[in-house]
Amino acid sequence: MSDLDGPISIEQWQRFEQALQFHAAAQNWEKLVMVNQKMTNALKKAGKPTSRSQLLARQSLAATHKGIVSQMQQAQEQLKQEMHKFKLQQDGLAAYQFTCASAGVNHE
Repeated sequence: MSDLDGPISIEQWQRFEQALQFHAAAQNWEKLVMVNQKMTNALKKAGKPTSRSQLLARQSLAATHKGIVSQMQQAQEQLKQEMHKFKLQQDGLAAYQFTCASAGVNHE
């Protein structure tokens, strides 16, 4: 997505929406952040919507953005839970290995 000059068309808002969806589905977080930043800049530059069609396009974009943020928050929470579970397993494994080593048990 190139830098935007002049008024932002409905098609451009739709391209932002599609790019957000594409990169979120691909879990390409760097590109998603880049598209999000460009979208934010475009929104600031555009100001308030000047027509009903502009408003509807932006509302659709906002709904998509909100859904993607929600998906990312859920993925982040799931990752936190998995990492916590992994850490607990590692702590348990370390304790088991220590117990075996203390008892002179060799599992090789």
